[in-house]
Amino acid sequence: MADEPLYSFPPPPAPDSSEWPGTPIGLTNTITRTKGRTAVHNKTVDHAPGLLEKLLKRAQDHLTTNSPHLFDFWKDNWFSADDWSRAFRPPPAEPRIRVFALLGVANEQEAAYYSHATNTIIFFNTSYYGQLKSWVLGAVGRILASEFGIHSIHGACVEKAGKGVLYIAPTGTGKSTSSYGLMTYPKTRFHSDDWVYVRYTYQTRDGKRVFLLSAHGSEGSQAHGYQVYRWVEGHHTDKQARLMGMTLDNRPLALSLADLDLTQPIEAYAYTSEKLFYLRTNLVENYPLAAFEIASSKEENVPDVSDRFLEQKREVVQNVVLDIAEAGIQGAFSSLPGHGSHAPVFRNLSTSELRRAMARLIAFDNARSMLDMSQVLPAERCYTNPMEPVKLAAVMLLKRNKHDPTVLAELPIEAFMERLLVGETPDGKRETAYNAYRAVDDLAERALIDSLEKQAAPSRPLYHLFGAASRPASLDEEFELFRVMHQAARCYDLNTTLEGDPAVRSKREAVERTMALIARTLDEEPRGISLSLDDYRSYVEPYLLGAVR
Repeated sequence: MADEPLYSFPPPPAPDSSEWPGTPIGLTNTITRTKGRTAVHNKTVDHAPGLLEKLLKRAQDHLTTNSPHLFDFWKDNWFSADDWSRAFRPPPAEPRIRVFALLGVANEQEAAYYSHATNTIIFFNTSYYGQLKSWVLGAVGRILASEFGIHSIHGACVEKAGKGVLYIAPTGTGKSTSSYGLMTYPKTRFHSDDWVYVRYTYQTRDGKRVFLLSAHGSEGSQAHGYQVYRWVEGHHTDKQARLMGMTLDNRPLALSLADLDLTQPIEAYAYTSEKLFYLRTNLVENYPLAAFEIASSKEENVPDVSDRFLEQKREVVQNVVLDIAEAGIQGAFSSLPGHGSHAPVFRNLSTSELRRAMARLIAFDNARSMLDMSQVLPAERCYTNPMEPVKLAAVMLLKRNKHDPTVLAELPIEAFMERLLVGETPDGKRETAYNAYRAVDDLAERALIDSLEKQAAPSRPLYHLFGAASRPASLDEEFELFRVMHQAARCYDLNTTLEGDPAVRSKREAVERTMALIARTLDEEPRGISLSLDDYRSYVEPYLLGAVR
């Protein structure tokens, strides 16, 4: 038994299969041969003359994607052109980005390619949805930044009492857990789980909030998209400058610089990107009630588990099963808001079968579900309109570092930008902006940042060196927008490792305390706060005791 694997996946029906059915759970359970980023991934296609043409020629036999799984998840994940036409406004007549996702392409590796010059993405022989989704969002982000000044962020967002908190972090540090966990507090609404669009706005003298698309100075200077914010700072005396902007509900607006009230702060507004959420199924470990909807949704890469895994995770799985039972699994389905129509998925399972089902959901870190959050939570507690914004009050850079006793600290601009530039992950890798899927030349960006790190010193901080360096346009876009973010919201460092507190008895208790920490910080937006494992308890105890809920 010691050699028995903890979990496994059914083998492919043929050696060249890219996707196939897994052991049933939920509506569907698709197993993909590649379960993460492809080994071959090239975002610098434009640097190799003729490569794009060669790739497109290889794809010419396929007019549309021939992956049922990618097509199915894509259709569920996003608002369609018809959705936009019916509810919001007609989409552009022509797509801005072309995406080819093709299986069975002979003599091609599992690979992903991107051309920024032509806004083209090509995937060969891989069915893993997560990479396709993220690369397309990354490509969209470059257009939104350069043309609209909109910041595309790999992050999650929740509203509490009208205030939004945005979590930015590498994978596996608690974005989904923190989003879903804050929903245990009243006056909260679920906003986003994985990708957020942020618009930075100025106030006009008649009280409107606008974000700017372009600026034209009376002396002939001009700026577009992300360049506008710094342009306004440098030309604030040019009252005749002409601006093009948009209101928060997307109405175009022509105005002059004199129409802006620059004494008022810039504010940040977050917009959701997804129709259904592509979430990790291991969410049920900390929030078991999510299992009701996950078990009624479409799944990707949920494995089979061994008896060894069941024994190793016996206590965790038992706690999940007990919470489900307490919620009404023994018959009180109608008493569960948001769960009444889905709870019967467990009705005919024995206790041992239910344990195994829950174990399968937590076994593989990258198992996913296409989840309708308005079925997990009451619909009125979810953002379902992609044009409804939430004002951001706080931004939290999450990390998981058991060697760092700091639990919560406000970040000055230098520390905030350095964290994002370096982008160190729990496993020691580097993800600039905590986003491995940005549509950029990763090697060129990393080479510059690594070089600046070697030059940095207390008297020469990394961010100051970055400001003086010649840098790729992609870094200009990203970090100019982060600079504006720091002006628009309080920015904090949050360490999600309260299991290091000797008084904390379980992972779930650690999560509960972290949620109390976030809730109070969002309520009060404290300046200069710095808490450690030694003194954070007095800050969270009122929430844990229910005194201010």
